[in-house]
Amino acid sequence: MKIVLILITLLTSSISLSQTTKKVLILIKEESSQLEFMLENEALKMSKMLKESGFEVHTATVSGDRLHEGAVSLTPDLKLSSVKIDEYDGFIIPCMIVDNTTEEIVSFVKIAVESNKPIAAQVASVYLLAEAGALRGKKYALYSDQSAKSAFAGSVYAGNGLVKDGNIITSGGCPWAEYKKRGKDQTTEITLAFIDMVKAN
Repeated sequence: MKIVLILITLLTSSISLSQTTKKVLILIKEESSQLEFMLENEALKMSKMLKESGFEVHTATVSGDRLHEGAVSLTPDLKLSSVKIDEYDGFIIPCMIVDNTTEEIVSFVKIAVESNKPIAAQVASVYLLAEAGALRGKKYALYSDQSAKSAFAGSVYAGNGLVKDGNIITSGGCPWAEYKKRGKDQTTEITLAFIDMVKAN
């Protein structure tokens, strides 16, 4: 009986070691003009979906400071400069309605893309991928064709839906776009597509 119990324990340990939890990072931009709305309906929603799918989820911002507006708050797990890209299986970047990009974020995204791990970006963050040179030779989604902008040179506009090209997923619709009647919110769709891609890698 003792031998059977030992064998079961060893087998259980072996299974748990072979099924390592996938670890993903949500990179959140801090200067959203609609911080409460976008945290609640996009960033926090993505985080919940990822956790419910069994992922270990970390959040990061450039400053690492707590984000708070109205009834909604989020304290990032990490400051962006302390993120070790090799520790993660994928990266997702909510829109957050922030069009400006900082050199630190662009540099981080370049390295994340070079790691060849799944990376997903929604609306305003698609610009971030373009600035990082990640869309050259790739199809992308956005609310309109941006091929006239130098950062999008060599990329192919594929509409405002959900677009997967290699390890990159882009979406042209976020909660604010739907609220302003400028397109369908695709937060659920891009998160599900990202989940599938990370699990498959």
